[in-house]
Amino acid sequence: MTVQLHPSPSAFEPVAGAVYRANPVLFTNELTALRTSPWPAGQVLLSVSDESTPVGAAVQIRGAVLLVSGLPPHAAAAAASALAEVQPDLPEVRGTPEAATGFAQAWQNVTGAQVLPGTTDVLYRLGELAPPLGVSGDWRPAHDEDTDLLSAWLDAFYVEAFGSEPDIDAARVGLQAIYDAGGQILVWTAAGVPVCMARVHACIEGMARIGPVYTPPEHRGHGYAAALTSVASRAALDRGVRDVVLFADAANPVSNRVYRRIGFAAVAENVRYQFTPMADAAR
Repeated sequence: MTVQLHPSPSAFEPVAGAVYRANPVLFTNELTALRTSPWPAGQVLLSVSDESTPVGAAVQIRGAVLLVSGLPPHAAAAAASALAEVQPDLPEVRGTPEAATGFAQAWQNVTGAQVLPGTTDVLYRLGELAPPLGVSGDWRPAHDEDTDLLSAWLDAFYVEAFGSEPDIDAARVGLQAIYDAGGQILVWTAAGVPVCMARVHACIEGMARIGPVYTPPEHRGHGYAAALTSVASRAALDRGVRDVVLFADAANPVSNRVYRRIGFAAVAENVRYQFTPMADAAR
């Protein structure tokens, strides 16, 4: 097998893009990540080919997390060996259970890193939309004057969902990146006060993802997230999107129940594995 590391999405796409386009729902994270411009230096774009036929691909995203759903287990060893040459301190992978477990085992074999299981996310696809009734308030598009609030909410979301360190400056950059990638941010207000936000990603290959959806703790329990997710879903459908998808933390029964109630059905899982380099693990 031949492993290639590509410098940019434009170089990666002709070689490995077909791997992701074959299933836009499953590869929603990868396809949206490839819209990042400019592509960060050193951020991995990897393809695996067998006799010139692409058989696997992996893309690195925010936080140096490597998305490996597109790497079948039989390609994991070759990919791990090549990646260890350029990024031996890879911190984390995410993907379907089969792909992520296969790569994690290969990475441990190649580098000796300690492997720790992380969180599990459920990938949902919208069936028949069933908006909730009786939720107080209404939605609106985000405005320029919302920038400080939305940046703070994004920062809080990353801390809560991924255990990130607070970084308001990075959140501001992330907020601008949403707009630069063609996404929308919707806000739910109650009594004129913003209480919830939701991102709608740009349509790619007939698919659009919603998320993050974030309600500050003091505003939870009123149905705002369900209502705004329904609005975001309808906005995507009205733009001609075929598949509306989103992720939910498998350990959060409330969000999973909410998404099922408004018409989403689980189609896959994503698991995470975190790596500690051998030298660090031995300390």
